[in-house]
Amino acid sequence: MRVQRAVLVTRQSLSVTALIHILDTRHLGHSGIVAATALETKDGIALFDTGPESTFENVIADLQKAGFDAKDVRHVFLSHIHFDHAGAAWRFAAPARNGGIGAKIYVHPRGAAHLIDPTKLVESATRIFGDDMERLWGTIGPVPKERVRILEDNETVRVPPFEVRAVATPGHASHHHVYHWDDNVFGGDVAGVRIGNGPPIPPFVPPELHVESWLESIHKIRALNAASLYLPHFGKITGPVSDHLDRLEERVVKWSEWFRDRIQSGANEEQLRSDFAALEHSEIDAVTSLVTDHESLVTLYEAADPSYMAAGASIRYWKKYHPQEVS
Repeated sequence: MRVQRAVLVTRQSLSVTALIHILDTRHLGHSGIVAATALETKDGIALFDTGPESTFENVIADLQKAGFDAKDVRHVFLSHIHFDHAGAAWRFAAPARNGGIGAKIYVHPRGAAHLIDPTKLVESATRIFGDDMERLWGTIGPVPKERVRILEDNETVRVPPFEVRAVATPGHASHHHVYHWDDNVFGGDVAGVRIGNGPPIPPFVPPELHVESWLESIHKIRALNAASLYLPHFGKITGPVSDHLDRLEERVVKWSEWFRDRIQSGANEEQLRSDFAALEHSEIDAVTSLVTDHESLVTLYEAADPSYMAAGASIRYWKKYHPQEVS
């Protein structure tokens, strides 16, 4: 069990110390691939993403190790509603009168209806994951409507002593927010996947990949000038945020153009999956001097962001938005 703690001094007129805990969900038994991020406030714990429902007990165990109980979670800010980020939201939102936690769930306008009634979301995910749904994500339940609060772009929530601002950042998903408070950003998936000392990579997944929006979202995050960036995959990044975003942006462009050229040349989805896995693994391989076990690093990246999903996402993107370039 591992809990990372970051102690940050904010820029408020009265200096405030923010205690931030990285809660390892240990999804599928892997440490360091899916995180929930917990911010201590005067109104309990503000949680950024929840992880899947299948790891709910692991998150609670890490909260307890940090000195808190499940009931201390009063606010849950969702970057988006994919199950590895929001699958346990209904567990945190269950009414306190029924023995639940009763937390408020904050979400992008496009995601709210699917939290309240996840039927279509489950159907869509089942087409991708099939019989692995329960093993991967656990049980999916509805979030009570009265516990859901929709946040528009640039809307803020006062969670004393902080003001948490939602910033609409599509590209990975159309219903994606990053959250900004003081010198910190919780980046969701649009800010990339970065495991250990590996490179930042953009998780291209169906059905909402949109490259132009992704690049605009990176620009929005860069404009926040945050000193600290927290990722669901995984934890607080090391090094300057600007460097991370530069490398991420380069890879969004490089990978999307790579897929364009391969689709144009006639490669089918099976070929794209194989060739792209080799490309991604080679880019992880380029940093093997920084890690002790390259094979494990590749395995962790694949667990956090399966490379095969990028093929279907990219085919759909290019044929829907730029069909003339891949005809």
